[in-house]
Amino acid sequence: MQFLATSLVLLLLLASTSLVAQAQSNAKKDSVVSDNLERLSLEDLMNVEIISATKIAQRPIEAPSIVSLITPQQIREYGWISLNDVLYAQPGFSPSQDFDRRTVSARGMYEGWNNNHLLMLIDGIPFNDNLYGTAFTSEITPLFLAKSLEIIRGPGSALYGSNATNGVIGINTISANDTASFSGEAQARVGTLGTQVYDVVVGSSQEMFSAVLGYNAFATSGYEYLSYDGSLRRTPQGALRQFTTNDARNSSYLFAKIEGKKALEGLSLQFHDQRWQFETGHGWLWNIPDVGESMQEARRILALSYKPKSTGDLSIEAALRYQNRTIDWNIRFFPDSTSFGGILYPRGVSESIATNADDLFARFQLIYKLPEQANIIAAAEGTVFWYDGDKNHTSNINLAGDFLPFAGNALRTIPSFLQWIEGNPMLNLGVFAQFSSGKLFGDKLSATLGVRYDNQSFQFNALDKTGLPKESLSFSALSPRLGVVFLADRDFSVKFLAGRAFRAPAPTELFGANTFALASNIRNLKPEFITTVELGTDWIINKTINWRLNGFYTNFENQIAYSVANANLSTNVYTLVTAGIETEINMSFDRFSGFVNYSFAARLGETILDNTIQASNNQVTWVPAHTLNLGATYRAERFTAALTAHLQGETLRRQSDRTTPEFTRLRPNSLPAWFTVDARLAYQITETLELSLLGNNLLDTQGMMMKNFDYPFDYRIGGRRIIASMRLQLR
Repeated sequence: MQFLATSLVLLLLLASTSLVAQAQSNAKKDSVVSDNLERLSLEDLMNVEIISATKIAQRPIEAPSIVSLITPQQIREYGWISLNDVLYAQPGFSPSQDFDRRTVSARGMYEGWNNNHLLMLIDGIPFNDNLYGTAFTSEITPLFLAKSLEIIRGPGSALYGSNATNGVIGINTISANDTASFSGEAQARVGTLGTQVYDVVVGSSQEMFSAVLGYNAFATSGYEYLSYDGSLRRTPQGALRQFTTNDARNSSYLFAKIEGKKALEGLSLQFHDQRWQFETGHGWLWNIPDVGESMQEARRILALSYKPKSTGDLSIEAALRYQNRTIDWNIRFFPDSTSFGGILYPRGVSESIATNADDLFARFQLIYKLPEQANIIAAAEGTVFWYDGDKNHTSNINLAGDFLPFAGNALRTIPSFLQWIEGNPMLNLGVFAQFSSGKLFGDKLSATLGVRYDNQSFQFNALDKTGLPKESLSFSALSPRLGVVFLADRDFSVKFLAGRAFRAPAPTELFGANTFALASNIRNLKPEFITTVELGTDWIINKTINWRLNGFYTNFENQIAYSVANANLSTNVYTLVTAGIETEINMSFDRFSGFVNYSFAARLGETILDNTIQASNNQVTWVPAHTLNLGATYRAERFTAALTAHLQGETLRRQSDRTTPEFTRLRPNSLPAWFTVDARLAYQITETLELSLLGNNLLDTQGMMMKNFDYPFDYRIGGRRIIASMRLQLR
């Protein structure tokens, strides 16, 4: 795949050279990567309207949400490769890790592998994974397709339903409608740790339609190091052994979009083909594998939307999205001669799963304009998920019964991965309404009131009953929202926000069976709820400085995570009450621009629902209570220099993480704070060609991220990485 991607990039680069003369003659035209957001001043950026907060275009200072706008220029100048890179630089979020996956913790809440409680929107359409419900924020979702990013902190369920509990990431994609003829861009990045990143995007705008085609390929050998694991394997002298972690990963992403013009205006068709491979880090059950694994996943998405230009007070929008999700895993859970659950596995435990699932999403929405810029939004949407069994599912142990090894270490067929739901569709229905007052209360005061009702229902196969009878189950919730904005003047606002969000359990949390990869608790698992109250200010001090400050209170009920008590059983582990503050300053002075932000979270109380976790009522654990980020860019003629820094505060453990004396000697009571610096230097050789050098973790800081529960290891942050880049832009 890497060779194919490299060849594709080189061919397009060669083909592009014949168009350089044309590109230079059109140098003043907007490009497909949206130059209209490329070189705006801070003052202009503060006036760019965002839509994800209310589905109505508003300046960020007036929107009833805590929202940040990220431009392609910021992404490029800071050298951000993934959505994780962007989120880690925002207030309220922090880096964490679980298994192999780099996760995003939010507002003092630790996030596990299974779901990050973020909603991803691509051009307003939900794009979360249909198996786990997660938003893919790592490198497998590239940034080349983004014309801009809108990041909302806090709940968004009143508009968007399930998964929008900790925040919403809105990706507004590139469009060839911004250009009069042909545009394109190619970028090749190669660096240490086996890093290769290739992006190609081309676009064309014709009389009746415009089209964009883009491709990304990513690969890295990852950051691998010697570490203990949870296997208790020992040296001949009796000490715990260390093994090399597994972190190699690669991915590809194909993006195509066609948009109608004139009589077809408002019609858009998108295709996304996303594929990735990864290794399991410390192992799926914290046993670093003794043999090679193969972990391949993919999804293919078709999205159709229609939003005709409104000529009156009523406008409509319709959207349809189909997702096909595939998994092809060959997992090594335990090495030879492992004892687990009182059973000896002389030849270890291996499992192969090849399966797929589908879902279809539909939305119909009405917006009615009232006097004084007020409006009402009403919409209905639904998703049907279906799963018809596995293409292949084998193991060398009886995963559907007594978990004993098969005779002769034979591989035998196992019943399906999600047998609880096999052959039964799952239906999610949602209806919502929102009223925005506009100028009804005058120029200074506005209010937004929304409410949404969601219902998830399905029949399932009762595996725990004779004859596998069908039973029914449903979850429902009401998600209200209130936002009041007092605009003291055009450049200063005070915001009061309150809402309740809802997340129904995902299919893998409910229906896992016959596997060591996960386990489900269908009869006891409860939905998650988060109630949030915020008070914030947004002040554009002058044309060069914008300051934001907000305080929040959240009550997160029934968080679902993997339970160590029951071998990856999806469980409601705890309810946490947290309060905190977030503040940020964005600035721009002629050639210089930058940001600085600080976040603090305090635990006010908690209720523990998993008996393997010990309460820690007055301390934020597993993630830092304090984070600090800063960034700066300087432009001089053809040179651009950028610097970002991240300070991650001390991270505390729970007492239940320190019950095995042999492990406690290897891990301190808390992880110390750490500080990293990234820098990028770029030189614009011509109007179309740029060379750059990016350094990640230049100080080679040996920082650590928390492994929760009682294990002898934590996760190391990535070591120093240097990446050289060549970017060719055609206009």
